[in-house]
Amino acid sequence: MSRITIRAIGLATALIGVLIGVYGTQTFATAVGLAGTGGALTVTGCRVDVSYSDRDREDDDRHETRRCWGEFSAANGSDFDPQHELVSDEAQPGDRVEVRDNGTIYMEPNAASATGGAAIIFIGLGMLVLGGLILITGRRPSAGAMEQSQRFNAAVRALPFGRTAFWTFLGSFAAGLLSFGLAELL
Repeated sequence: MSRITIRAIGLATALIGVLIGVYGTQTFATAVGLAGTGGALTVTGCRVDVSYSDRDREDDDRHETRRCWGEFSAANGSDFDPQHELVSDEAQPGDRVEVRDNGTIYMEPNAASATGGAAIIFIGLGMLVLGGLILITGRRPSAGAMEQSQRFNAAVRALPFGRTAFWTFLGSFAAGLLSFGLAELL
């Protein structure tokens, strides 16, 4: 693969990282109340969607998502939506659930939503740094080719900021994975 192609892959990875980071920042800001419109969703109905991670539909691959819908009214009276959806494990028809609307989704402002938003930011940062390193060095790591990965590692270490960037990349992905795990527990 030519260096131009590898650098294009690095640029694409960095740009995707930026987009993911922006989405994560919006999600995090909404979850902690810094963005979006606060209000209440009066639940009128709920359903459970079932999906499987592979085709054989075994019980250990089963994933259930509980979705509720209803009327949203903003706390300041600026917005009203007669039919909108919210992913919630606890809401029941008739409940009034405090939510925030960021223009795309409704979310409950809680620790799990904030942790999930932080996880998305960390993953985006990791992709941005990795893409930047690939773009700058013109080399890429490869799980299947140890020599290629060693050349990438040597090129990164030769950069004045290489070690810091590499540890930022690893730390971002580790923090992202831990945050996703924590969000599932909350």
